[in-house]
Amino acid sequence: MDPWAPIAGISLERYAELSAELDGITRPDEQAKKVGEFGVARPDWEAAVKGWTERMQDMSLMGQVATRYMPLYNAALAKKKGTASLSFEDWCAVSASIQVFGYEAAMNHHKLSMGDWTTISAHWQNELSRDPMNVAVRKNQLQEQEAARLRSGGQPRPIQIQRSAAGAPVAGGAAAFDPNAHAAMQAQAGAANAAAWMGYSAGVMNRPEVQAAVQLAGAMNTAAGGSALIVGRAVLVQWSDGNRYPATISQVAEGQSQVVFGDGRNMWVQNQYLTPA
Repeated sequence: MDPWAPIAGISLERYAELSAELDGITRPDEQAKKVGEFGVARPDWEAAVKGWTERMQDMSLMGQVATRYMPLYNAALAKKKGTASLSFEDWCAVSASIQVFGYEAAMNHHKLSMGDWTTISAHWQNELSRDPMNVAVRKNQLQEQEAARLRSGGQPRPIQIQRSAAGAPVAGGAAAFDPNAHAAMQAQAGAANAAAWMGYSAGVMNRPEVQAAVQLAGAMNTAAGGSALIVGRAVLVQWSDGNRYPATISQVAEGQSQVVFGDGRNMWVQNQYLTPA
């Protein structure tokens, strides 16, 4: 199977554009009506959603489809509604809300759309890859402190969402989406650079002295009733081919973690498939 072949006539690039148009629209009937305004029939859209989602989650593809999709989606979203941003502290606070209450409840409470959170996370993940030692440690500390406060009955802290004008550059400093070849080349170069940074940061985090500190932090978190799967932890990912592949956790949420492989590719994986290395 060609993982890049259009599904029901909808390419990955077109799928990203349509998905950005649907940001904030959750009811299937309303989604179908919206894509219809762009000349896409409901059966074709539903087939595309099913097909592209399966390819993004196909473990045999090692996250390649999802990795290519996210810059396209972020760029299309920035072009449509501008770029949402949060301070580092607010990002950690929302991450803690997701950890405690679940993704949907956290998004509803903080009045964030899926697209907003994708863009915000893209920015801070890029910053984490530039300075993994300091940013990852601070994120773990702030997120776990806030999660503990929420579990003890505290209310989610208020956040302040900033939004640039539509057409602003996408998160992480990549060029805004443009359909011409030059912009496409820029987007691909930006994605490759981000992957290289993530691969480098994963390598730094996997140094013995760093992992010793991360493992100690994980043990302390476990003793406090949390999980050993924390940001920076080296893990083995159980794959559909029966093998286990080394990766490093870059972000955690309720029941799942974003892992980065040695070549910079990353994807979200359910924690049941992760084993601390």
